[in-house]
Amino acid sequence: MTRGSRTLWLSASMLALLAPAAANAQEADTEASGGIAEIIVTAQKRDENLQRTPAAVTAVNGDLLVASGIKDLSAAQEIVPGARFHQEGNTTQVFLRGIGSNLDFANVEPSVSFNFNGVNIPREATSVPLFDIERFEVLPGPQGTLYGRSAIGGTVNVAFKRPEFENGGNAALEIGNYDLIHGTVVGNAKLSEQLALRVGVDYAYRDGYMETGSDSQDDISGRVGLLYDNNEGFSLYWWGNTTHKNGNTSNLVNKGSRLVVDANGNPVRDAGGNLQFVFDENAFLRDRPWDDLRPGVLAETAPFGQPTPSTQNYENYATGLQIDAELSDTVSLTNITGYVYLDAETEVYWLGVLPAYKLDQYRMLSNELRISGDSDKLKWLVGLFAYRNKGVGQAIVGTAVGPGGPAIPGTPFPFFSSNVQSNIMKGGAIFGQATYSVTDRFRVTLGGRYGIDNKKARGIALDDQVSPYTFEKTFRRFDYKAGLEYDAADRVMLYATYQTGYQPGTFNEVVDLPGRTNLVKTGKMKGISGGFKARFLDNRLQINNEAFFYVYSDLAIQAYDASKLYNEIFNAGNVEIPGNQLDILFQPVPDTKLNLSISYVHARNKDFITPAGQNFNGLSGPYAADWTIGGGFSQDFHLGGGYLRAAADARYESEWFADFVHNPGTRQKPYAKLNASLTYYSEDERWNIGIWGKNLTNEAVIAATAAAGIPGPATAYLSPPHTFGLRAGLNF
Repeated sequence: MTRGSRTLWLSASMLALLAPAAANAQEADTEASGGIAEIIVTAQKRDENLQRTPAAVTAVNGDLLVASGIKDLSAAQEIVPGARFHQEGNTTQVFLRGIGSNLDFANVEPSVSFNFNGVNIPREATSVPLFDIERFEVLPGPQGTLYGRSAIGGTVNVAFKRPEFENGGNAALEIGNYDLIHGTVVGNAKLSEQLALRVGVDYAYRDGYMETGSDSQDDISGRVGLLYDNNEGFSLYWWGNTTHKNGNTSNLVNKGSRLVVDANGNPVRDAGGNLQFVFDENAFLRDRPWDDLRPGVLAETAPFGQPTPSTQNYENYATGLQIDAELSDTVSLTNITGYVYLDAETEVYWLGVLPAYKLDQYRMLSNELRISGDSDKLKWLVGLFAYRNKGVGQAIVGTAVGPGGPAIPGTPFPFFSSNVQSNIMKGGAIFGQATYSVTDRFRVTLGGRYGIDNKKARGIALDDQVSPYTFEKTFRRFDYKAGLEYDAADRVMLYATYQTGYQPGTFNEVVDLPGRTNLVKTGKMKGISGGFKARFLDNRLQINNEAFFYVYSDLAIQAYDASKLYNEIFNAGNVEIPGNQLDILFQPVPDTKLNLSISYVHARNKDFITPAGQNFNGLSGPYAADWTIGGGFSQDFHLGGGYLRAAADARYESEWFADFVHNPGTRQKPYAKLNASLTYYSEDERWNIGIWGKNLTNEAVIAATAAAGIPGPATAYLSPPHTFGLRAGLNF
């Protein structure tokens, strides 16, 4: 029996054991009141109860994001089982259940789809503040039928709060260490019985976590929303969002080397007078890992000078228009149009002690039209989707002045590590899904999607740095989905789903020659998942469990070595990912909440041998921890005219590697993080004030990581260190 089949067998056994008990418990009291609140999600592009959605969806409302101190996508990682969301400059790398894309170059397709209000958002535009949010949803695993291209690993959906037909608003202020000042103000106005306006501003300032001042914030975001609702089945919702970043992006620090010192603490040198270093996987050059300077004798390891604060120009605009119309009592129409503009230039940042430059530009237009119906027996939807995205991307190693910078004598620097001068992606799809109730308790779901994606690009080849290359290819793909659902009791649902997905092919940045193609083939997957969603104890205990087994073929895999001119994208022939996710929520009384998530993801290469003969079979993929365990609690204490809420959460991850090669220095040791807060709320919840602390264990966790460096063997971005502060909020 294989590991994957054992995992599925174990989950099925748990389901079989729990289902009868669940049925007895729920049938005894089907009208239980109170307990855990219901959560509405849009994972299947319609409003439905989370507990009635046949998938392991993580859904969090906006108020909980604020209370948890989650201000952006990278911070949201703490609440998502089996996920890695971390910052790489202005990119947020997203990995779900071992699948993601870990290079932020223009020719690298995302593996997880990200959406604002149903509008697909390019990768570099995802690192914007999450404020005034209605709902944050994560769907792990393939979502090819409803979300199409680049959802081979899953989907992240963010819904902004819509305008409401009342006057009011809210404000929040945070202050903390690193001179943090973070403020949010949102106002809502009822303009008429049918028209409402919502406007919000978010500003964040803090000093850098790094000694140079890098990894700082001086960022402002604005948002506006306008809702027209005629109260007769027709509504129009327009929104606009913009973010401007004036802080400093993060530098990378050296990882994997330790300076050799004698018994007196003096540096040891070789016969030639060079400093001696030894490999130490978990070591950083400085006692404080976030220290990116090279003082004292370490200045000898900085041949291009001391690192400086990174500088950037970042402008991001996004807008969307959603039209909803009820065509009849059972049929409705939805049309979503979106446009995203991004201009992100990091003029200088440091790969350890190598200055570098990065440019990303996108102009993306998309439209989705769908019609859905809901009757006693049948729920269905059909849709059309089209998009066009024009991008430019450049990355240079060994320059602090951008393109055209002077050569560094005696070195190969500067050189382009990416030089995509034009990358036009366009395509369309037709999709549909239907769920039929065979009986009151048994339902069958079928869905399919046919998509066409065309990619046309040009640039300068990386292997010789001078030859122009071109690429044009059209990719066609049909994906499908089949699922079963069975209500074992009123609050117990069993489900099983089989579905496929794909990631359109792309190109390597070299000239297409006889015997060597620059084509990266389309990645494909097929997977089965199944489990149960149940509530017990008068709706106070929720247990959801999903087992899954995914098989990926021709999966695009990348790694970055800062010393190489050309880092090739490979197609892994076969990658298998069995696993299990268990989520438990317990609310014994209204004032007490406990939660626990245990995610097991065994991502391993089964057939991955490069054209040069390098064999990576048996290795895990990048950022794929086998175990992720998270849990937390909150307890309310009623005090006079209000209540005090004490909350804490922790997250443990087993070891993982930041690249598929498992290069020295790219291993993250097992770690645990702890966050806590103490907040007082007024009785009418008009105001609140509290203290908070994040990463109380002060763990230095690597994020995006590259092989090579001086002295190396790797360089790494780091997640934030220990932070703490005071937060106050007001509703008006």
